Amino acid sequence: MNFKQLETFVWTVRLGSFSAAADKLNSTQPSVTMRIQELEKSLSIDLFDSPRRASRLTQQGRDLLDYAEKILALSSEAQIRLGDPASITRRVRLGVGETIALTWLPQLIARLNEQFPAMVIESEVDLTAALWSKFDTGDLDVMLLPTPVQGANLVIGDLGISPYTWMANPKLGIPEDRAQSPADLQRFPIITLSRDSVLHEVIEDWFRGSRAEPHRVDVCNSLGVVASLTISGLGISLLPPEIYQREIERGELMVINAAPVLKPIEFISVYRRDREPALNEIIAEIAHDTSTFPTLKPG
Repeated sequence: MNFKQLETFVWTVRLGSFSAAADKLNSTQPSVTMRIQELEKSLSIDLFDSPRRASRLTQQGRDLLDYAEKILALSSEAQIRLGDPASITRRVRLGVGETIALTWLPQLIARLNEQFPAMVIESEVDLTAALWSKFDTGDLDVMLLPTPVQGANLVIGDLGISPYTWMANPKLGIPEDRAQSPADLQRFPIITLSRDSVLHEVIEDWFRGSRAEPHRVDVCNSLGVVASLTISGLGISLLPPEIYQREIERGELMVINAAPVLKPIEFISVYRRDREPALNEIIAEIAHDTSTFPTLKPG
């Protein structure tokens, strides 16, 4: 039994197939199969119920997985905590919400590149539901996105809050001298992200809380497109002022005086407790320090 065999075993279980493990480890499927067979032979046990299926472990396989993951985690932590950061050549896949991508993601990437010059950072910008789906299948290592949280065995970090306000093109003639209620705004087309987004859910809750319902809701998968359609006067939308302050100053957008006031959206970092926790913890800490969002205060 050696480290390479244990590493191969762990990734075969995590990814569910010998071919996926081979891709992850830059190896070949026959090599992965051979390492698993050698590991079984060295311990005189069967790790999988079927030699061709990597998705069903025997009881002895489950027991070994616990030990193997701890060994890999300790090895990774020793390298990260004690070794030269410039020697870390891993690939880290970030799942990023668009609000973060449009604000402080460039500063985060710059800081990560400076601290880990040989590490490859891949950023996936998408809607919340899509990011969670990729995270669940192991395609993302760390996520930076809005709440809520779903799933177990997760480490959650605070990235602050981002206010969102109703905005429109001033040409729509929405009164500024009094607060607009959901009943007032329901007559305007609503432009927002698709149902896979937190923003869509926030809007639904805001109208539903006052027993109002928009007459029309147009959706897309890009906050930038939402803003562009709003600037064109095609409807109203919920947008973060931090990103669109310039458009407000130029008179392309106006902030609608709306009541009730919406609560700011909370943003978090998420990673798995059993997947490269030392490195992911450092990335989450750097994200926290880089965030330009104000910190959420208790109460």
